[in-house]
Amino acid sequence: MPSRAARYLQSVGNIQSSEGANMGQVNDILDEVRSDIAANDKVLKEARKRRDLVAKKAAAFPGVLRQYSSGSVAHGTVNNPVNDADDGIVLDRRTYPDLGPEGDEKEGPNEIVEEIREFVSPKIRKVYPDAVVTTSKRGLLVRFSSPLHDQDPTVDIIVTLTRKDGSGLWIPNLETKSWDASHPEKHTELFIGGTESLRALRARVIRLVKALNKQWSEPALTSFNVEALAWESIDDSSLSLEDALTEFFTYAESEVRKRNTKDPAGVSANLKLLVTRKVTVKRLKAAAANLRCALAAQENEGDNDVQEAMAKVFRDYVDAPSGSKADWAALLRKGNEGVSATVGGLALSTGHSLKTTRAFGGQ
Repeated sequence: MPSRAARYLQSVGNIQSSEGANMGQVNDILDEVRSDIAANDKVLKEARKRRDLVAKKAAAFPGVLRQYSSGSVAHGTVNNPVNDADDGIVLDRRTYPDLGPEGDEKEGPNEIVEEIREFVSPKIRKVYPDAVVTTSKRGLLVRFSSPLHDQDPTVDIIVTLTRKDGSGLWIPNLETKSWDASHPEKHTELFIGGTESLRALRARVIRLVKALNKQWSEPALTSFNVEALAWESIDDSSLSLEDALTEFFTYAESEVRKRNTKDPAGVSANLKLLVTRKVTVKRLKAAAANLRCALAAQENEGDNDVQEAMAKVFRDYVDAPSGSKADWAALLRKGNEGVSATVGGLALSTGHSLKTTRAFGGQ
C-alpha cells in the first residue's frame, strides 16, 4: 500500500489536473507561473529514488529506530530546479545512552554522524559510483555527480536522537558540536494534513510564494518559514487560488510585522528571517497590495491593469504591458540591457549602465 506521503502527492496531482476552467485573468496568470516553476517529473522521480536509497542504507546503521521523510519533496512543494531531497533517521537513545543533552556523557553529534557517513558511503557508491558523502549542519549530505536534465539533486539525511523528556527529537548542529530540539516528523504530519483539496491548495500557494521569495538575490524567508505561514493561514479549501494567495500575504505581513513565525510543532525556537524585518514586511505588504489591485482590475475588466499588477508580484515570470511603470521598472533592474540615457531621460537602446535595484528593493 502506498505511504501516506505518496498518497498525498498523488492527490495533489489529481486535484491540480482536474481544476477545470479558471476563474479569471489573475488565475490564468497564476497557472502560467505555476507551469513555469513546475519541477521536471523525471528529475523529481530521480530525487525521490536517491532519497529512498540513502535513507534505506542509513536506516541499516545499528541502533536506528526508524526513518522519515521531510522537506519540500515530501511535502509536494518543490519547484524547479530540484536541488535536493530530505530525509531523516532516528537513533534510539537506549542504544546510545551517552549521546545528547540528556545522555550519560552528554556527547555531541559529530562522532556518531561521522560513523554513519563511513557506514553509508561505500553502499551508496555501489549504485552511484561517483557519489561523495560529506556532512552538512544537520547530518549527511550526498552529492551524486550524475546529472539529469542539467540537474543533480543532492540528498540530506538528518541524524536525530530520541528525547528522554519532552516531545520531538534531538537534531545535531555539527557546527557547534551540540544538539537542538525539533520535531521534523510532526512538521511533515502537519504540512500534509487536512483534506485533499486543502492540502492541494496550500501546496500551490507555497510553491508560488517560494517562487516570489527567490526573485530577490537575498530571499526574506526560508522555505520552512513559508510552509509554516501557509499552514497557519490557509485553512479554507473553498478559496480560489488567487484569494488564498492574497490571504497568505495579508496574514504573513501582519504576523511577521509583530514576531518571528512560531514552530508549528511547538518544540524549537521561532523561525529566523533571512533579511531584516523591515524589508521582509515591505515585500509581503507589496505582494498583498498588488494582488488586491489585480483582483480589483479584474472586476473592472481592465486587462492591462491586471497584467501590470501581476508583473509587480511575479516580475521574473510575468511581462508587464509595454510602456507601463512595471515595464520601466523591469528595464531598470536589467541595468544596461536595452536602456540608455538621453537628454530627455531614458531611451530603449544600449548605453550607460544603470544600477540594478533587485536585491532589497520592492516594486
